[in-house]
Amino acid sequence: MNILRRLTLYPKLVLTFLVIIIPFVTISLLINIRSKRLVRNEITGSMQAKVNYYMNALEDDFGPLVTLQQQYTLDDDILNLAYSSIIMSSEQYTKTIMNIQKKLLILKNLSPYVEDAFVNIPSLNRKISALSFNDLNPEEAAALNQMANTYESPFLAYRNHLWMSLPYPNRPPIGEGFTIALEISSHAIKDSLSGFLIDGNGGAMLISDDFTWNETSGSVPANRDELKSLLHHQLDAGSMSGYDIFKEDNATYYGFYEKSAKLGLTLAIFVDENSFIGPLKQYSYWLWSICIAAPLLILLFSYQLYQVIHTPLKRLVGAFKGLEKGDLSFRLNYRSRDEFNYLYLQYNRTVSRLQDLINEAYVHQYQIKVAELKQLQSQINPHFLYNSFFNLYRLAKLHENDKVIAFSKHLGEYFKYVTKNADSVPLEQEIKFCRSYAAIQGIRFDDHVRVYFGEAPQRLHQLHVPKLFLQPLVENAYQHGLEDQIEEGLVMIAFEDCGDHAEISVEDNGAMSNEKLGHIVSLLTNSEYKSDSEGLRNVQMRIRLSFGEDAGLRADRGALGGLRLTIIIPLKGELTDASTHNRR
Repeated sequence: MNILRRLTLYPKLVLTFLVIIIPFVTISLLINIRSKRLVRNEITGSMQAKVNYYMNALEDDFGPLVTLQQQYTLDDDILNLAYSSIIMSSEQYTKTIMNIQKKLLILKNLSPYVEDAFVNIPSLNRKISALSFNDLNPEEAAALNQMANTYESPFLAYRNHLWMSLPYPNRPPIGEGFTIALEISSHAIKDSLSGFLIDGNGGAMLISDDFTWNETSGSVPANRDELKSLLHHQLDAGSMSGYDIFKEDNATYYGFYEKSAKLGLTLAIFVDENSFIGPLKQYSYWLWSICIAAPLLILLFSYQLYQVIHTPLKRLVGAFKGLEKGDLSFRLNYRSRDEFNYLYLQYNRTVSRLQDLINEAYVHQYQIKVAELKQLQSQINPHFLYNSFFNLYRLAKLHENDKVIAFSKHLGEYFKYVTKNADSVPLEQEIKFCRSYAAIQGIRFDDHVRVYFGEAPQRLHQLHVPKLFLQPLVENAYQHGLEDQIEEGLVMIAFEDCGDHAEISVEDNGAMSNEKLGHIVSLLTNSEYKSDSEGLRNVQMRIRLSFGEDAGLRADRGALGGLRLTIIIPLKGELTDASTHNRR
C-alpha cells in the first residue's frame, strides 16, 4: 500500500486499467483454449466419421468381387477346362474357353476397380482373360498362386500392383487346378482416393495389409517410410482407427486412418492443419495479438488520459508555486468547459480576493507600524525632556550661567530637530543631531566623558534613517555604561560601509559584567525576554520597521572593554527613504 501511495498518477492509471483488463483477457484466453479444444474434437470426430464412411464404401465396392470370385471357383466351365480338357473335343474346348471369357468379362465389368480378370490354368499352361488367351507367365503364376484370407485380407501385392487372387484348390497342392485373379486398377484407385479428399485439400493413401503396396492421391507427407512406420505402430497397438499428427518442414498434417477388417486395407486421409483448424489458429493469433496490443493500448490511453489530467494540474500547481513565492499577478486561462475550468475560475477568484485582502492587510499593517513608530518616538521624547530639565535645574541651582546658556542653546537645537515633521532623515543630519546631544551631555558630565565621532563614508551621508535612532544608543552609554564611571569615560561612534550593508557602532569603556552583557543580548535576540529596560529593544524595532528583518541591533563586548552596540542596515540598490524601504 505504501508503494502504491508513492506512485504518481500515470502508473496508477496504468495499473488500474491492467487490473480491469487482465481478468477479461485471461477469461477470453481460457474460453478460446477450451473452444479450440472442443472444436478440434468435433472436427476430428467428423473427419474420422468421413474416413469410416469412405472405407465402408470401398468395402461395398470390393465385397461383391470377393463373393463372385469365390463362386467362380465352382464354375463348371473352369473346372472342366482345368481337369477334363484332355478329353474335350476341339469344339467343346473352344466353346468352354469362350464361356469362361464371357464370365470373366462380367467379373471385370462388375466394378470400375477391376482392370483385368483372368484364370491361370497350369495344366494347359494358359492364361485366359476377359479379352485374351495367352501363354501362362510362370513368374506371375507363381506370385499369384498364394492362398489369401478371403474374409480378412483378400489382396496381395505384385509388381507394385494390387491383385485379388484365389487359387484352387486351397489346400496342398495349392492352385494345381487353376487360379482366378483380378488385377485392381491403380488409376481407378487413385481416382477414388481423389474423391475422398476433404474440400479438395490434403491427400489420401490406401495401404495394403503388409505395407508393401500403397496408392496415393493429393498432398501427403513426403517421408512415406516414417508415415508407414507410424501407421504400422498404431495398427500393431490394436488401434484400428484414429488420427495422428505428422509434422514436416513448415507443414503439419492430421492423418486420419481406418483399417478394414474385411479387405485388410488401411485408408489414410491427410489434411493440412491450416485447412480446417487454420481459422481457429487465426482467431488465436488475433486474440494473442489483442492480448499483446492491450498493454500498449493501455499505456497509450493512460498517457492520453494522464495528459488530459496532468497538463491542467501541472499548470495549476505551477500557479500555486508562483503564489507561494508571492506572485499574485498570474491568472489561469482554460478554454474547455470541464471541471478544470471551474478549478481555474475558482483559483483566479481566490487569488484576486487574496490580493485584495493582502492590500487591505498591508495598508492596515502600515498604519499600525506608523502608529508604533510615533509611539516609540513619543516614548523617547518625554524621557529626554525630563532629563534635560533636570540637568538645567541643576545647573541653574549651581549658578553656572555659561553652561545654562550653552545648554539652553543645544537643547533648543535638539528640540527643533525632534519636532521636525519627518519620520526619517539623512544619516548626516542624525549625526549632527547626536553631536548636539553629546554636547548637552558633556555639559552635564562636566566633560568627564569624551565622545569621538568617526567619519561616515560619503556613500552613507544621504542614507535615510529613522529620526532619533542613534541618540538612544549614545544615551544608553551615558546612563548605563559611564554614569558611575570613576575614570574618564569614553564613547566612540564609528561608521563603516560593508558593501551590502552598513554598520554603525556605539562603544563605551564602561564596566560591563558578563551577566549584564548576557541580559542585553537576550533582550535583543529574544522577543519573549522580559526586561524593565525597553529602550534598546525599541531602537531595534524601529530599525526593522524601516529596513526589514535583515536589519537589527547587535550587542557584544567592544575593544574598549565596555558594551558595543552595532546597528546593521542592509543596503539594497540605491539608497532610498527608509519610510518606504522594505516594510514588512
